[in-house]
Parts: sequence; C-alpha cells; structure tokens
Amino acid sequence: MNLVRLGEERIQKFGEILSVVFAEEEYSNVRINKMGCRLASGLKALGIGRGDHVVVSLSNSPEVFACFQAIWRIGAVIVPIMFLLGENETRYILDHSDAKAVITSQDLFEKIENARKGIAHIQNVIVIGGQDSGNLVDFHSLVDRSSPEENIEEMKEDDVALMIYTSGTTGRPKGVMLSHNNLYQNAIGSFDATEAEKGTITLLSLPLAHSFGVVVMNAGNVAPFKEGFYVLMRWFDPEEVFRLIEKYRVTQFAGVPTMYQILLNHPTADDYDTSSLERCTISAAPVTEELYRSFTTKFNCNMYEGYGLTEASPTVALCRPSMPRKEGSTGVPIPGVEVKIVDLDDNELPAGVQGEIVVKGPNVMLGYYKRPEETEETLRGGWLHTGDVGYLDEEGYLFITDRIKDMIIKGGYNIYPSEIEGYLEEHPAVAEVSVIGIADEKYGEEIMAFIVRMPEQDSSEEEIIEFAKSKMTPFKAPSKVKFVDGLPKSLVGKVLKKELRKML
Repeated sequence: MNLVRLGEERIQKFGEILSVVFAEEEYSNVRINKMGCRLASGLKALGIGRGDHVVVSLSNSPEVFACFQAIWRIGAVIVPIMFLLGENETRYILDHSDAKAVITSQDLFEKIENARKGIAHIQNVIVIGGQDSGNLVDFHSLVDRSSPEENIEEMKEDDVALMIYTSGTTGRPKGVMLSHNNLYQNAIGSFDATEAEKGTITLLSLPLAHSFGVVVMNAGNVAPFKEGFYVLMRWFDPEEVFRLIEKYRVTQFAGVPTMYQILLNHPTADDYDTSSLERCTISAAPVTEELYRSFTTKFNCNMYEGYGLTEASPTVALCRPSMPRKEGSTGVPIPGVEVKIVDLDDNELPAGVQGEIVVKGPNVMLGYYKRPEETEETLRGGWLHTGDVGYLDEEGYLFITDRIKDMIIKGGYNIYPSEIEGYLEEHPAVAEVSVIGIADEKYGEEIMAFIVRMPEQDSSEEEIIEFAKSKMTPFKAPSKVKFVDGLPKSLVGKVLKKELRKML
C-alpha cells in the first residue's frame, strides 16, 4: 500500500481535470502529479530514499501537494512543520525528527537556516525561489532537470507515511507516527461521513503543511466525483475569502472558530455575493451556539462540527447531514472508529456521564517517535487516550467538554472551565473568554476568567462575577476577572491556557 496510488488511480479514472486554482492560475491533477514524479526523482538523486524523513515547511501553494506525493512515491516519510512556527520550536523538530532534508521557500529560508545550524543529519535544503549552492538546492531547478520517477515504492500498511508533531501546548512537541493505512482509513471514513452526493468547490485557507493538507489531498483522491476542485489561498485573509467565494462560486469552506468569527464581523462581508456557499466545516476548538446561529443565518449555509486529534489521523467524529443536529455535539464517530468514555481507572462510563474520551480504530497512530513510555501510556489497553473530557449521549452523539489537564479542583470538587466559559459567553460585553484555575490557600484552586470585551463595551470585574453567580452555582463562578485585548492561541485556533498562566 502506498497512498500515492490514490492520485494515480484518480487520473486513470477521470483523466486530466482541474485540481487546484492558486493565485489565478489553474493546476490540473496531471500537472501536480508530474511535478511530484520529477521531484521524487530529484530527491532520489540527492540520496533520499525509503524510510528517510523529509521536512516540509511551506506556506500554502500547489507545491505542497507535489512534495507529499514525491516523498511518498520513494517510500520516505513526510515531516510537516507549520510555516508559522518560531525558530526554537522549528529547531527542536528538525533535530528530534532525524530529518535528512528540508523543503521550504525563500521567505522561510533564513529561519530554517538558523534553526538547522549544527544539525548534521540535515544534508540538503531545497528552496522554492532559491539558488543552487552547495547543499542548497533550488526546488524548480531540481524538478525541471529530473526525469519523472514512474516507480512507486511498495509499502506495508504499517509503514510510517507521516510524522507530524503535536502543537506542544502541554510540553515539548511529540512526533506522531501515522501509517499509510492510518491515513487511508481516515480518508475513507471522513469522506463517507460527509455524505457528499456531488463534487464541491472548496476554499482552502488552513495550513496545508500539516494534517489538514494530507487529509485534503487524500479525501480529494478518494472522492468518486469528477467535478469539483480546490481554490487555494496562501493564508487566511477575510476579504479575499469573500472575493474568491464570489469569483469561483465556492460551495464549501473549512475553518476554525476564530476564522468564522472574523468573517462574521468583517466590514466587507456584505460587499460580495456569497450565495453559492452551502457547507462549512468547523473544528480544532469548540463552537459556541451564538457563533453557529449567527454565521449560518447570515450566510445561509450549513455548518458541521467535527472532532479529531493528530494521534487519530486526525478525524474521530463528524456531524452528518442526514442526522439531526444537537447543540454542542461534534456528531458521531466516523465509520470504523469506536469511542467510549472512561473514568480515571479506565472503567467505561454510562451515557451522559463525563470522563476521558478514548478511541479505537484503524486511524489510531502507531506511536510517538522515540518516546516508547509515552506511547505505551497513551495507547494503554488498546485505546487511544485523548486527554479530552466529554460524554456520549444515549444515541451515540459525542460532546466535548474540556481537557483533563485544564480541570480545576476547587475544595475537592472537579470543575470544568468550558462550563463556566459557556455561561460567561452569554454576557453581551463578552467577545471571548477563557477560564483557568489559580492557586488558592483556602480551596487549593480558585477560578479566574480572562475576557476580551466586545467593541465599545465596558464592563467591570464585579459586574461579570455577579452575572456568573446569577447563571451558575456561585461556587463555580470566577473570583477574579482580567480583561485582555486578545487570547493567546495555537496555530489552529486553540486557546493556550499555559500562556494565560504565564501572564499571571
């Protein structure tokens, strides 16, 4: 099994068809495939082969898809690094991953060069827009001078295809090893869960050099429809989103809650025709009911929430068009995936009771690179322990409520911040809120809320606390409130609570 065959089979089935539009230029599936074949040959000429690790650190462009195909074609392993990561975290991944080469772009070259200093195992840096010099190689020159590599390295189901590092919100990033079969099964299950009946014109603005890009490429290759293509943005720009929806009659958009909030409130939202938009998917962080209602009403579209994590390739559950929506739910597990809720002793809990979400299925990772003890702990009992708190209802719908590490223990009682955040979001002056536990002599931990105010809204700490007490058990209400201009977030939109703690 080699995932490259999915793209080859699609070409054999449909011939040459439009695949990606980027910066007003059209890229067919055949064009991207040929670029990948030539790049594969070039990588082999540089001494890269089966089992070698190749870092891809690029902002969005069609070359990302060609890199993925080339690396897999020769049996190597993709190690994607988000282009927005800082130099220190980039250096850690370059070193820890044992990467043999890096593919990047001219605008990121200085950061990569600084980050790789002293790392002997990186033998080549391939740069889009660069120049050939020593162990520096220009990407397109390498592609142009290389003959196409027609051979596809045969891989076993459990051979590593992708090693993607977690965001590191709870410590050093961990290299999650995902096999060809993990990613194939995830693509099939995710696509089936969408219940798509036709091809889509999908606008992509999330980073491709991450799990999102791999999912997009594989899901596109398993789609049974000839029609449809991707409209690719280099990065998220709200007005450009509206312009591209209007120009290409985009039917589908994928984003994180922060993106949807920006689009909803952007002053140019009414200046463009967005009536073609039919379906939006939202993930990476909880979506409030207010955001859901406001966005779907304003843009007259459907919105489907999903849940996943890197260790699950990444999709675990999705809302289905054919199933009734339940407020706060991320839907039901995708085909082939099992989910259950367990207590701290790994005993299964009944419906409606909160506990840790654990997952089993062909999408679950092989393990963490060079971290056998953490692998064993996370995959104990044959289940992936996600560290997320949630519950299943009687009909199998999954609800995500919090992170185990974010739980507050006040006076011996377990308190989940998301419950408090949900109530505080109802206050008209609150645009965003995040709650953490702080040290307290009396209770062990006390509750503190960080709040971003709505524009032109003024509210006091006392007002917010009294509002909270009126909405919930006063014991759970925050005792302190800090107003901030913005909440620190990861590259996929998750609030970084460890950064909030640092602020104190």
